[in-house]
Amino acid sequence: MSNIDTFLNKFVDFQVKKRGQELYSNAKVLSIDYSSADDTWMCIVEGSRKYITKVKGLSTNRISTSCTCDYNWGPVCKHAVATLFAIDNYNENDNNEKAIKRKASFKQRIEGKYPITKYKSITREFVFNNSLSEFHSILYVVNNNMIRSAFINDNTITVQLSINNKTIRIRKISGSIYIQSDELMVRKGLKQGEAIVLMLIAQSKFSDILDTAFTNIDKFKKASLKDYGLTSKVSFDDYFKLSINLEQGLQALPTGKLSTVVIPNNKETRGQNKLDNLLSEINQNRNLPLSSLIRNSEFLLGFVIQQMGFDENSFLSIDPIQGKANKGKTKLASRYTIVNDAAASNLAISENQKDILGLIDKTDSIETNIELWENINRVLRGLHDEKFVYYKSDTYAKLSKSSLLQINVSDKFASIEVDISTDEMFLIASMKVNIDNKMYNLGDIDLDVSNANMVVLRNDELVLYPVRNYEDGVVFQQGNHEIRMSKKYKANFFDQVISPLSKKFNINFEPGTYNVDVLSLDFTKRQIYLSEEDKHLMVRPMVVYDGAVTVDIFSKGNIIRNTEEAVKEYKRNFDLEEDFLDMVSNLHPHFAGQRTNDSFYLHYDDFMKEMWFYNFFEEMKMKGVEVFGLKDLKNFKYSPFHANISTGISTGIDWFEVDVKLSFGDNIVSIKDLKKAIINKQKFIKLNDGSVGILPSEWFAKLNNYFRQGEIKDGKLEISKLKFSVIDELFDNIDDDKIIEEIAEKRRRIAQFSEIKKVKVPKTITANMRDYQKEGLNWLNFLDEMDWGGILADDMGLGKTLQILAFMQRIQKKNTPPSLIVIPTTLLFNWENEIAKFAPKLKAHYHYGPQRARNNNAFVGNDLVFTTYGILLRDIEFMKEFRFNYIVLDESQYIKNPHSRRFKSAMLINARNRIALTGTPIENSTFDLFAQMNFVNPGFFGGLKTFQDGYSIPIDKDGDSARASELQRLINPFVLRRTKEKVATELPAKTEGVIYCQMDTAQRQVYDAYRNRYKNELMGNIEEDGLNKSKIMVLKALTRLRQICDAPSLINNEEVTTAESVKVKEILKHITSKTANHKVLVFSQFVGMLSLIRNELNRMGIDFEYLDGKSTRKQREESVNNFQENKELRVFLISMKAGGTGLNLTAADYVYIMDPWWNPAVENQAIDRCYRIGQDKKVFAYRMICENTVEEKIMELQAKKRKIATDIIQTDESIMKNIDMDDIKSLFG
Repeated sequence: MSNIDTFLNKFVDFQVKKRGQELYSNAKVLSIDYSSADDTWMCIVEGSRKYITKVKGLSTNRISTSCTCDYNWGPVCKHAVATLFAIDNYNENDNNEKAIKRKASFKQRIEGKYPITKYKSITREFVFNNSLSEFHSILYVVNNNMIRSAFINDNTITVQLSINNKTIRIRKISGSIYIQSDELMVRKGLKQGEAIVLMLIAQSKFSDILDTAFTNIDKFKKASLKDYGLTSKVSFDDYFKLSINLEQGLQALPTGKLSTVVIPNNKETRGQNKLDNLLSEINQNRNLPLSSLIRNSEFLLGFVIQQMGFDENSFLSIDPIQGKANKGKTKLASRYTIVNDAAASNLAISENQKDILGLIDKTDSIETNIELWENINRVLRGLHDEKFVYYKSDTYAKLSKSSLLQINVSDKFASIEVDISTDEMFLIASMKVNIDNKMYNLGDIDLDVSNANMVVLRNDELVLYPVRNYEDGVVFQQGNHEIRMSKKYKANFFDQVISPLSKKFNINFEPGTYNVDVLSLDFTKRQIYLSEEDKHLMVRPMVVYDGAVTVDIFSKGNIIRNTEEAVKEYKRNFDLEEDFLDMVSNLHPHFAGQRTNDSFYLHYDDFMKEMWFYNFFEEMKMKGVEVFGLKDLKNFKYSPFHANISTGISTGIDWFEVDVKLSFGDNIVSIKDLKKAIINKQKFIKLNDGSVGILPSEWFAKLNNYFRQGEIKDGKLEISKLKFSVIDELFDNIDDDKIIEEIAEKRRRIAQFSEIKKVKVPKTITANMRDYQKEGLNWLNFLDEMDWGGILADDMGLGKTLQILAFMQRIQKKNTPPSLIVIPTTLLFNWENEIAKFAPKLKAHYHYGPQRARNNNAFVGNDLVFTTYGILLRDIEFMKEFRFNYIVLDESQYIKNPHSRRFKSAMLINARNRIALTGTPIENSTFDLFAQMNFVNPGFFGGLKTFQDGYSIPIDKDGDSARASELQRLINPFVLRRTKEKVATELPAKTEGVIYCQMDTAQRQVYDAYRNRYKNELMGNIEEDGLNKSKIMVLKALTRLRQICDAPSLINNEEVTTAESVKVKEILKHITSKTANHKVLVFSQFVGMLSLIRNELNRMGIDFEYLDGKSTRKQREESVNNFQENKELRVFLISMKAGGTGLNLTAADYVYIMDPWWNPAVENQAIDRCYRIGQDKKVFAYRMICENTVEEKIMELQAKKRKIATDIIQTDESIMKNIDMDDIKSLFG
């Protein structure tokens, strides 16, 4: 392998290399020069314009390239690649030429003509010896594409060069051969164009072509007439033109009708060339590269379509325009201009128009014909939904009303079908156009315009039909109307014409052509064929029908086969094939953009990344798809060794250590890699030598449970001794007597779990505890005896505080250190009241307030020490030094974030045991459980990632009910939860409902303006920065819209003058006339909303209580007592954040939630301020929603997104965490 090959393989992208090779093969390297002084090669390469490329360091193998093009997608552009191929070819030719003895032997020109003395066989030596050395560099890089045409007429060969547009003529005069070009004279020898033509002849396999053309031409003409079934009596020149092709030799090119005739098994006819070009295009490898407030405006956006260029070189141009609309806004009437920057314009732009503009912008950066066709076709499909689409027939005319014709873009497609017919002499394959189930002849229908992307028909109006697919577009572009072959070659016509065309087009047989039997096939198998191409895995889906009929699903037509009896046409099941194609395209993100290719492909780095191939093979196996070619892949190696595994188990204080060792021959697999493979259910594992080992299936069930329950530390698997679901499995694999006895003791403890002994309620507890509260006391006592922590997760209002106080009274002895109870600030007075009421003998110290001691001295001698989460953070340095009996966290969801300072501070407290209290252990996702369980039983779930991979992601994201059940079993001994419905059956009924509010005109106008503004800003921001980086902006926009739903004045914008609020009006109506003498709780997340209601109540003389985050502890206590005891006071306005927890407001029986939000758990907590033990009235709770607003859509999205996992405890997924683009469009739609 040369250093150039090595460089190309290492640094150049697969597609760029391919395009560079095409440039070189198509003679786009126009010159080559080398400077030994600085080891630099310089070339001129022709692309969309001419570029100068340089290659340095080739001789020292420190290659670098540069080019004057704008390519910035990688280190090497396609022009530099073409240059490297030219240099490689130059060096090869130069080495060959060194063996040639150079000797200039220039001839004299005769009347401008240069004599060719050795014309019977042109040699490279002759060309070099008869040309100036300054031409030699280009002679090294010549190729056949430099010749545009070469025809023979009247003893003259006329050659047209593409490289410099010069004409070269070779004539036979009086037995001698001369060459002459229309270039400027040179001082001696051959001119450049002449030398190029002769060099091309010399290096071809037809170096004797001049001798054939000038001495044996008559024999060739007779043979050509015979091939086409014509007699020698007809004139050759009436039917043919003579041409030279340096790859195929002398050619007779048929003219007129003969130009479409194909000769059996002859690849050199013009008709065959047309057919080959068509088949080459439609069958080519189609793998594409891997890779403000709306203002009112009198101008609207439209689009202009025009066809640029001519014939097969034509292409479609689509430009956005703006114009002034007529009064009815049915068309753009005047002042047309091209829109160069839509984002900076003053236009109202729809989502569909944004998509179209994005596709148009993308057009300039596309290099392949297929990708360009696909992009334009997507634009045309989008234009179907646009009102202002115009066709400009005169590309040179000024953009004006007179130059534009309004056109409708149909949602139906123009497609190609092939009719097989016959006349007196020939079998004929005619290209037909199917437009809306009407058939037209491609050659003579009255089309205004047709090209690769569209067909325009003029009936009563101008209608544009997008072309169905790229293959059909090739036919429109090339204009191939028909293909003919002599009738006596019927079998050959089928094989050479019908069979290959049937793979892309529907074939229609006319009577008298072939006897056709149409058969339907049953779909039997789906298959995948794997192969390799230049470091890429090629994935080709196939289907098998009855009779072992195998079909490439990328092909388009039915299956047509010729038999002795008849032509068999097998009808394919395209619906099932499309389903299979959908399935394969979803296997990898890269596949989604490759559906229009001839196969799917994936670089080997992506194939091996994260063991993707394993998921691929497993899914194919699961879905019954056969996979072939795996063993032939050279870049994918299996290890020849069987897996060897050994395990050992030892015990620590809180852990069992499991030592797992896996090897394949000399390849040792780390326990971390083994865990990753087992957790991801991968039967393959990548080894250090690059090969892949196969893991035995029987290990999976056993090791899977171990790894999900444990955490890897120091190369070993540590499993908490509290993981009882794993203990039995471990027991069967242990020889150590000490460990067996320890596990047996654990078993005995577990067996007693269902027989928790009953304990007496301490006499000093003054409350009459209910049965379920006594069971809670028994459970807390059981945990204490076992030295296990736990979570008391009873429903709100069931008396968790009383159960803890009874438990604390029971365990508190004379010399026992105090227990620490950490609570939110808002609950201080609630606990103080509960102690005084139910456990007056417990001595409590409140470590709170600015006057608190900054040491532990005051803790001693107390039964309980109370502090808040905030104080715990500030005083953790000295509090962590004190040894408490218990630490109890009330509202333990406060520490649900394991990265938070609250969680870390709580974990630092030194206590004999730990209890958590919460009515909502899972507020947003299963992940909330991790920190709380790790607090009460440190290390219970192992590491954070272990829990995420093992439980949080499968349950919250994938809805894995089996994993949810497993988690429930795991935590069951440590979590006690009872609901009101199950244990507080004496509670009266609770009714929940929604009050829909209709905004008035002024409030609606404000809402719509802000919604439109945020929608446009968000879509632009998401497009630029991505959804994840835009979620804060989404939250901000939703908050503003929710505030407007409450009252526009809440957004504090001077431009918003309306003070109307439908919700304020509605809540006042309910307070004054719909709730009679009932007591009412009004909750809002916005203090400003509560202030508006407070102002109205004051104005109306209605007494009320008020509580928000600024209320002091004393004010809270006074407000609650007044509301509970004062019969004349009916209304309590409460901030959701400040009063959603810790309040007992059973005097109320009506609850209003002014502004619902994602998390219903927060709303449930608010409602449960009155729906709790002690409530003797029916409770009515209402959420107030503004119709046709984001509030309504939040409720819909909440219902759509929520995942119920009651088998664990309770789940309510965080919607903002998992919000996607469809949700954004729905919310702001």
